[in-house]
Amino acid sequence: MPTAATGPFSAIPEVARDIAAGGVSTASVSALLNPVDVMKTRRQVGIQRGAIAECMAAYREHGAWRGLWRPGLSASIIRELLYSGCTKGLYPLARDAVTPRNQEPGLHHRALAAALTGLGGSVCANGPDVVKVRLFTEPGRYGGFAAAAAEIVRTEGLSGFFVRGVSASAPRGAAIAIGEVTTYDHTKASLKKYWTQDGTRKEPFSLHVVTSLITGLVATTVAAPFDTLKSRVMADDGGRYPRGFVDALGSLLRQEGPLALFRGWWPAYCRLGPHAILTFPLLEQMRGFLGLEYL
Repeated sequence: MPTAATGPFSAIPEVARDIAAGGVSTASVSALLNPVDVMKTRRQVGIQRGAIAECMAAYREHGAWRGLWRPGLSASIIRELLYSGCTKGLYPLARDAVTPRNQEPGLHHRALAAALTGLGGSVCANGPDVVKVRLFTEPGRYGGFAAAAAEIVRTEGLSGFFVRGVSASAPRGAAIAIGEVTTYDHTKASLKKYWTQDGTRKEPFSLHVVTSLITGLVATTVAAPFDTLKSRVMADDGGRYPRGFVDALGSLLRQEGPLALFRGWWPAYCRLGPHAILTFPLLEQMRGFLGLEYL
């Protein structure tokens, strides 16, 4: 197992390498899967067409690049560098901090560490997250990330950029961090003893892949209600849901019923499933490359 004390990157502070590995690995995969995120968000904000129908309509109207990949791409990358840099990057430090000395971390230690880093990551990334949702749902309204951010600040104030939807995004960030990072870490620790280790501490790549498959399913289900509410609040300019999370939740339950909280689950899984399968093995490889221990 690689250690933080050796390798060409050992002069760089360990926390900086943790953040870089978490942010870059996740941002790379998010850029690849951006079309699925676009479709998922449009379904969550109330577009009545199914995901496949919306995908075909966007393709016919604007083509693959402008209709599916380009909307919100820069915002998605910036958001993941901030959110995942904090969530996946600082998670090992938080896990060690909440675990009593000379004890192995339990499920509750892992969940607490993930919730704290997920909450913090969501607050840090809230501005780019607002811009991402706006660009996903109204790509023709803004010229790009900078233009969207400037218009949001001009028309809705700094709170519209930094605070809009944080009442939904922060719980969502904590929930998805528990669903992703806690599930991955705890499942990997549970399965590791059944994998052949050939006398070394090196973790097989297959262990990372199988653990990631389980992670994607759990994370999608846990995060779905928070993700739907976050998308609706962030797509709103404050007129429909003035109290944010509370108004969005009440309106959705009254008008559409509780199952609407899971609207967009399938496109969300089509993103989070492959996202987990690609992100966590890539994260583990990047951590090894940077001279860090496995997650």
